[in-house]
Amino acid sequence: MSDASIAVSQQRRLALHGVIILFLGLLSGIGFSIAAATQDMSSPTYGAWRFAHMEGLANGLVVLAVAGVWLRIDLEARFINAARIILVLGCYANIIGPIINALFIAKRLIVPETPLEAFVVYGFYIPGTLPIFSFAIFIFNLFGHQKNKT
Repeated sequence: MSDASIAVSQQRRLALHGVIILFLGLLSGIGFSIAAATQDMSSPTYGAWRFAHMEGLANGLVVLAVAGVWLRIDLEARFINAARIILVLGCYANIIGPIINALFIAKRLIVPETPLEAFVVYGFYIPGTLPIFSFAIFIFNLFGHQKNKT
């Protein structure tokens, strides 16, 4: 397989993951609309479903945006494959954690009190911060190599 075909394959997989994450966000919008119709806006259930919906939409669009610029990224650079994997795993964690919260816990999770809350906070919310590191790698790669090419 040539480098160009590998890059296109990675771009397609990134786009597929982005669409799946976006779809999960849209599905959680169903729960959000039910909560909006049946709950008060100050209800924790309403807030949990809104959070899940927005996380899915935002993270899906982020992965799709990275897929859109994937062919401009220098794939030979260090840490690019790790950054791609971290981005996808972190964005999945960012949608799965809030969906579990909205389905089973339905409150804001700052300090976990039960084993399920601890599982959501430590298993999904904290790994959900990993895309920050992948963005740093992508931005350095995109803009750091511009100086070398001119």
